[in-house]
Amino acid sequence: MQRVKIRKHGRTLFSNVEVAESYAERMKGLSGRRGMGSGGMLMVFPAEGRHGIWMPNMKFPIDIVFISSGKRVVDIRENVRPMSLRPDTWRIYRPNKKARFVLELPAGSADGVVCAGDELDFEDAP
Repeated sequence: MQRVKIRKHGRTLFSNVEVAESYAERMKGLSGRRGMGSGGMLMVFPAEGRHGIWMPNMKFPIDIVFISSGKRVVDIRENVRPMSLRPDTWRIYRPNKKARFVLELPAGSADGVVCAGDELDFEDAP
């Protein structure tokens, strides 16, 4: 799987970020893993949309950063908890605006590092 660095104003914010480009890679996402490590996962969709993120078979909370095709942060959901057997945890997270990329990070990683409106750069990203 390809890996990239996420930068803002030339400064690396997150390195060793996995890239999920195919439908199968995006569907699997981080499901079944015990942890993410320090990197993260960048999901690349074929076009902008209000793509939904859900967390079946997840074992840890994450921050979800929705990014437009122009690589601008359009929405952030912090400390999103995994689904459990309780129906009140069954949720699909969608951005307020259209996005083409979704960056999943360890919970707490986005706080104070990225904000809505920030322009990001993905080194070696599609």
